Formats: sequence, structure tokens, C-alpha cells
Amino acid sequence: MPETWTQSTTPFASFWTPFRTDARTYDGAKARRDLTAGFTVALFAVPQAMAYAMLAGVAPAHGLYAAVVMSIVAALWGSSAFINTGPTNSASLLTAAALLPFAQHPELMRILFAFTLLVGLLRLALGLIHAGYMIRFVPESGFLGFTVGAGTLIALGQLHHLFNVPAGEHPAFLVRMGQVLAQLPQLNLYTLVIGLAVFGVLMRLHRHAKRFPVAVIALLLASIAAHLLGLDRGVRLVRDIAAVPGGLPGLSWPIVSPQIMADLLPAALAVAVIGLVEAVSIGQTLALRHGKTLDFDQEFVGQGLSQIAGAFFQCIPGSGSFSRSLLIEQSGGVTRFSNVAFGLFTALALLLAPGLLNRIPVAALAGLLLYIGIKLIDVPQIRRVWATSRADAVVMLLTFLVTVFVRIQYGIFVAVLAGMVIFYRNASQLRMAELLPRPDGEGYDEIPYEDGSEHARSDLIAVGVFGDLFYGLAQDLRAMLNNIVERQRPTHLVLRVRRAYSLDYSCWNALFDFASAFQAAGGKLYLAGVRPDFEQIINKAGMREVLPPDRVIPQGETPFAALRLCVERARADLSPNSTLSPAWSAQHPTESA
Repeated sequence: MPETWTQSTTPFASFWTPFRTDARTYDGAKARRDLTAGFTVALFAVPQAMAYAMLAGVAPAHGLYAAVVMSIVAALWGSSAFINTGPTNSASLLTAAALLPFAQHPELMRILFAFTLLVGLLRLALGLIHAGYMIRFVPESGFLGFTVGAGTLIALGQLHHLFNVPAGEHPAFLVRMGQVLAQLPQLNLYTLVIGLAVFGVLMRLHRHAKRFPVAVIALLLASIAAHLLGLDRGVRLVRDIAAVPGGLPGLSWPIVSPQIMADLLPAALAVAVIGLVEAVSIGQTLALRHGKTLDFDQEFVGQGLSQIAGAFFQCIPGSGSFSRSLLIEQSGGVTRFSNVAFGLFTALALLLAPGLLNRIPVAALAGLLLYIGIKLIDVPQIRRVWATSRADAVVMLLTFLVTVFVRIQYGIFVAVLAGMVIFYRNASQLRMAELLPRPDGEGYDEIPYEDGSEHARSDLIAVGVFGDLFYGLAQDLRAMLNNIVERQRPTHLVLRVRRAYSLDYSCWNALFDFASAFQAAGGKLYLAGVRPDFEQIINKAGMREVLPPDRVIPQGETPFAALRLCVERARADLSPNSTLSPAWSAQHPTESA
């Protein structure tokens, strides 16, 4: 995910009506390009939306409703000109997992719409509290592990549709797969052939998918084949599961008991966070490509409002779609109204072509989902993570295992926690090195204080500390400084803090305690490369007695200017019989190190 992002600083009216900016400069040329892009993507998205609804375990119509309502609302109130919002693979998988405990509940559909509402409220809240920065805490390796896990679940989860046998009912994925495979003797060869044929066509022609609606063509051929074979061969059509009604979605009332809402909350939070990661990732990529910026908080608001609106129009949860957003941009869309056009064209499909949609074989949609699942398993990216960072590889693998074998809704949270643990582990390693002057007088060699390193006895020691010094390093800092004094017995210790980007109270306290004890034992501590805010802390803390101004040297114009000045002052204060390490003794006493 790109690092650059913006928080909302727009006026209140613009924050709630961002579409007015595009509307003011809208003209016929932009409208033609947006209409073309919207129509093109609708051709691709209609079968995909139906498949994602089936993946969520509900009637295909609810995926189409989400494509209509969410794309329009998110486009009008979001930040990106290209993000297409609607049903996605991850949101549908998580929805299926969230609804599994309520499979026999008499108000299952109301619970579904309440789940959509809860996802929207969470996203809206994150936007209103300006929580866009939180996206940075989802490690890319964890998101990759979740995506690979989702792809595995999607691909293997369609076997029962391909075999035309009942789905497994056990909550554990492996057990469900075992239940499906146990029914292999009853599989229907006709549905298997239809599903695998659709899968084969998509795999063979995917290179042309940006120019032709390959999925539409594959499903059309599958529908023709099913009718030629004869419907008495057990080939189920969409209408046999839940017919797509003609017309637009009616109103729904997405209110359920507080207890059910509480039960849905963990999965809703997972859908909310994952959807926002997906939306801002593709949105920021496309924004940078066009020299624009993405307002994360505004996009959060648009994504939230789209789910809230969808909950009242019988929609499954969704988010920004990678494939559809890219296609909107590549098809010539120039403003947010291209996604409004997409929603309107999808609505026309509901109004004008419900008969065609109802004749699509369920096995053909399963073949489409099998293709989508396998394409989510990005082998080159997996290899790249494994080759570049074993820590990230662990995060990726752990997220994958939890997503597939525990519960999918926990996968992304495990990724965040694992990423934080690794970050804390890396951040909690104190990085300190002895600085020794090079023979040519140009710069200093760094000898890290670590197991096996050798550090000579010397009355003058120069040490550099690196990174962010926070409370987790305070004890290590105190122990390392005391260890240096014990091992090398210096009388003058120069501590370079130019590359210490921050010091919190605990580390300052450790430093002050050491300076006081070191001075009481007859030593002198010098600080080199001190920032103005560091100097203010020393003054306010009343530590000038152990760190007087002549021993606290501010940052110079060149990297080692302050260090050289500290060393000169320390060497001038050394007694004639002082012991110096070979590196320091090679320098003339009055020469700048």
C-alpha cells in the first residue's frame, strides 16, 4: 500500500457533498466517457455480483442489488473517481461465515441486512473520527496471507456446486470439505463439466478480459449448453435456487436484537477493516497514477454510507473492488459519475433481463468463483515475501492458516497482531555502537555492541545510539551504558544522539540517572548532535549540573560536526597519563577526530 495519504481538511459542506466539485465542471465529453466506462464494467460485473451473492450463501439478486446501490452512493460520497464499490470476494466470504450460526434462524435475511448496516456504521465512524492512519497498521504480508486464504476458501468452497451435492454443514472448513468429498460417488458429471468448462474458458481467455466480457460469454455458452443437454439431467439454474425478480430492490428493515448485533460485531469489524484496506489501496494507486490524492477519511465516509444505504435495499456487504475499479479507469472513466453510470446500467439489467439471469446454471457461477479464487493466490508475491523477509513470511503464513483453518473473520486481526508483535520485537532491540575514528580522519567506523564484538579499554569512548528510544528500551539503555563503563572504564563518554529520533520519559530518566552516577564516580558525559527539543528537555528537567552547556553540543551543519567538537573538548580535559584505545591514540591530541 502506498505510504502517502491525506486526512480530511475540507469544509463541512464539501465533506458531505463532495460530488458537487465534479458536477460544477461536468460536460458532454466527460459524460460520454463515463457512460462508456459504466456500461463496459456492468457487462463484466453482473455475473460477478451474482456469483459473490452465491458465495455469501444468499440469492444472486442481493449481489446485483449491492452493485446498484453501493456503487452509486460510494461514488457520490467517496473521494476517488475510480473506486467501484459493491460485492467482493472477501466481504462475501466473511458474510457467509458471519451468517453460519444463524442458518436456521427464521429472520436470516433481516440478520444479513443488519450485518450490512453494522459494517456501514463502523466504516462511517472510522471516517468521522479521522482514523485513516489506522490502515497503516495492517501489514501487507498479512493482507496477502488473508487474500491467499480467501482464494483457497473460495476455490474449494465451490466443490459442492460443481459436484451438485449438498454442502457440508460443519463450521470447520476441513470437516465441511470432508463431508463434500464423501459424496463424490453421487456427483453429477454434467454440472462438473459445465463448471470446469467455464473455468477453462476464463483461464484460457483471461488475457482478453479487459477488452471483452469473457465472463458473460462463458456464462452465456454454459446456459446454452445446459438447455441443449436438457434440464432433466439435474443441472440446477439460478431460478431453481432463488429466482432473480424483475425490477429494483424493495425496502428492507435491517434492525435486529442487540444480542444478535453483538454476535455479528467481530465479523462486521473484520469486513469493515478489510474493505477499507481494499478500497484505499486501489484508490490511492489510481489517484497517484493520475496525479491526485485520496482523502482516506472522505473515502471511509463514502464506503460507510454505501453500506448503510445498501442495508435498507436488501444488499449484501461489499467494498471497493480491485478488478472493477481498474476496469473503470481502463475503460475511460474520468469522474465519480462513471460508477454512477455503472450502477444505473446494472439496474437496467435487473429491469430488462431477469429471464436471462435466471437461466444461468449454478455450476457455471461456481466455475467463475473457482477461477476468481485461484487468481487470488498470487504465487509470485508469495515468493517475494518469502525471499525478502522471514518475519513477514511468518505473518503471511500465520494469517493464511487462521483464515482457512480457524475462522476467516479472525484472519485480518491475527495479521495486525502478528505485525505489531514483530514491530515491537524489532523496535525493542537497542541499537548502540562504538564510534572509532578512521585512520584517514574521514568519518567513523561503527562497532556494534553485540555478542562477540571487541571494545578496547579507553578513557575516551564515543558511542552512537540509533532509532526511536521508547520505554521498552529504557532498562536496556541503562544496562548498556553501565556495561560500557564497567568493561571499558572510560572517564569521558561521548554519546551521539543525532540519530536518536525520539526519546520518551523513561529513556530520558535512564540517561539522567546514568549521567548522575557517572559524574559521582568521576566521569563526564557529553551529548553530541542534540536537537533543540532535546536541549529544552534537559533544561526543564533541571539536569544542567550533570549535563552543562559545554558538554551538550547541538547538531552541526555536517553529520559529524557536533561529535568532533565533543571529542575535542573531552580530549582537552583528559589527564596526560590517560589511556586511549589504539584508534584514539593514533590521533593527535589537538586534532579534530
